Parts: sequence; C-alpha cells; structure tokens
Amino acid sequence: MPLLVRRTLRLRLFVALTTGIALVAPAAAYTLWSTSATYLGSGEFNGPGANLQNAPLFRMVIRNIMFLNARDFVTPFENHGARQANLCGEDPPADGLQGQLSDGSLINENIETCAAVIGGAKAFPAVINGGLYIGQQVSATLEDGNITMAMDLGIDLVTGGRGVVKLPYYGTTGEVTVPLSVQTQMGGHGVDRAGMYASGTRLRGRVGDFNHDGWIDGTIVATGVMPLDSTFYPGQPYVIVRHFETNIPAAGEWSSDVKALHRTAAARQPGGRPPGPPR
Repeated sequence: MPLLVRRTLRLRLFVALTTGIALVAPAAAYTLWSTSATYLGSGEFNGPGANLQNAPLFRMVIRNIMFLNARDFVTPFENHGARQANLCGEDPPADGLQGQLSDGSLINENIETCAAVIGGAKAFPAVINGGLYIGQQVSATLEDGNITMAMDLGIDLVTGGRGVVKLPYYGTTGEVTVPLSVQTQMGGHGVDRAGMYASGTRLRGRVGDFNHDGWIDGTIVATGVMPLDSTFYPGQPYVIVRHFETNIPAAGEWSSDVKALHRTAAARQPGGRPPGPPR
C-alpha cells in the first residue's frame, strides 16, 4: 500500500476507534464474500514459485464491515476464544485449539475462512492479530476508484510454531506486478515465477457491478513473496486472485455520505434486506 494512503487510512482508523464517532453502528455493517457460489467462483492461489497446481482459493466471508466514511472501511478485530468456532478452518481445529492458530496467533473471527491446499500442503489460513493491522481488515478507496484491502494473513500448516507462515496481505482492484524472488532481489538466483505467472507479469483486478444485481462485486489481485523463514517455498513469489460479491449498493455511494449508503441499501430490496453470502 502506498505510504501516504497507509498513513491516511491509519489516521482515520485511529480517530474512529478512539473517538467512537466515525464508525457505523454494527447494525448497519456490511458483508463481503468470496465462495464457490460467488460470481466467477472464489478465485485461485498461484504458486508459490514453480508450483503449478493453481489451487482454487479458499472461501472467505468478511462480516461486520464498518465504514469510516463513504470511501474507507474496516473490519474490527473480534475473537471468541473457545466459546464458539465460527471458522470452517477450525473444523477440525488446529491442534484442538479454537480461535487461534497452532502458534497461539489469535484469529479475527469476523472473517470466516476455510481449510485449503496451498503449495501442495493442507493449510488453515486466517486473518490474525499481532501484525501491522492489529488483526483488522482495512480498506481504502483511492482517487481512481480502485479499492485496496490490507490485513495480516496467517497460513497454518499445523506443524507447530514454525509451521505458521505470516504474510502481510495487500490486495487491490487495480494493478499489481509479480515480483522477483527474494533470492534474485538479493543478487542471487531464485525461482522467479508464481505458478503460471512469470515475475514481471502485470495483473489487474476490477470493481463494479458485473453481474448486474445492484450490488458491488469484482476481483481483488494480490502478489508477494513467501518470507525467508517459511517452511515451504521460502522467498518465492505467489499470486492471489480473489473474486468477491458484497451487499454494498453499487449506485455511486462512494462519492456520497454513509447515511446515503445505508438508505440506498435499505431501499434496494423489498423489506430493506440486502443479499448475503450462502451459508
């Protein structure tokens, strides 16, 4: 995320969380989902490196999205501990734990994820506390209309503490470029591709109402490199292409105010009930 955008969004978030006046009430919160039933499906995970399995992307449902203003939104961190398991990634729970990964990292349980196969290994991905975004999902709408989405992602291989790979996730409906491997960036020779995409390949996302149902949908693209301390494919690039739908109305509210956003959402369907993800 560009430094100015990051600082601006973090300042807005700080003001909202410390004053309590800018966040939308939970009853007005929105949902974003990416499942097998989503328009175009959930998406795909490419790589890491020369891995060519091109795995279908794991399900993700982000609930309780709250707008800071008409352009930027956040999903606050919430963790139930062992009280209830609302993540399908916790069935079976990693090492018998609920609400956390096997290294103790706490999961944001406003964000539902499922077990997945990543790089040929079964894994439990989740949005976790302890990183730059303190367990939250934060998003900003840029001047060109593209949406950015950032969070701290943990991928649990259920092999103990070193089996949790932590990735600072940054996705956009704009454009990303597949990076070189860390090894090549450091002057050596690494695997400079993410599955079917060679390093240097440009990928674009999109945002709009492509299924013509009146609600925002689109594609978020993200790319990066696995950390060097990863237990699999260290330093090698990956690409995540995620298709999504929302119950956020697609009628120009990004340039309006939050109250107008809610009024449009309430009027979009009979009874004022916007759509939601399949259970």
